[in-house]
Amino acid sequence: MTTERLTLRPIEPRDADAFAAMNADPAVMEHFTTGPLDRASSDRMLAKMREQHLRDGYGLAAVERTADGAFLGFTGIHRHCWYPDDVEIGWRLATHAWGHGYATEAATAWLEHAFGELRLRRLISITVPANTRSVAVMRRLGFSLWEEATHDGLDVVVYARDAA
Repeated sequence: MTTERLTLRPIEPRDADAFAAMNADPAVMEHFTTGPLDRASSDRMLAKMREQHLRDGYGLAAVERTADGAFLGFTGIHRHCWYPDDVEIGWRLATHAWGHGYATEAATAWLEHAFGELRLRRLISITVPANTRSVAVMRRLGFSLWEEATHDGLDVVVYARDAA
């Protein structure tokens, strides 16, 4: 998929270095219980994302700036283990990509794909309450608070949006 400024494509082995650098950044990983990921953990995550995309035909995909091919992070839709009957939309961007509207732009394309071609009836998005940047993106996308919950000892907020 493409947007005005972005190319959204399956994650590939060529993304491994930039992906690992993003996942090792404490600012990027601030709201994840894992904290920054070491290279081996990042490589396992990349492999899982590739497998899911091949298996399901969708998944968490690379966000690339079309103008220069820079890897900015990932966004996409997938099934989260805590909510196996729902499809979650999510994103993670490198700090150099923050504040440019890339997460909202990329997620909007995924929303259109999910509600259009895939005919999904609802999407959810999960984060911790302190992740105000992600909550702001969720709200810009038209999501509203659906549930506050605790999973594996972690307090989370779940936002949802139904297809129009």
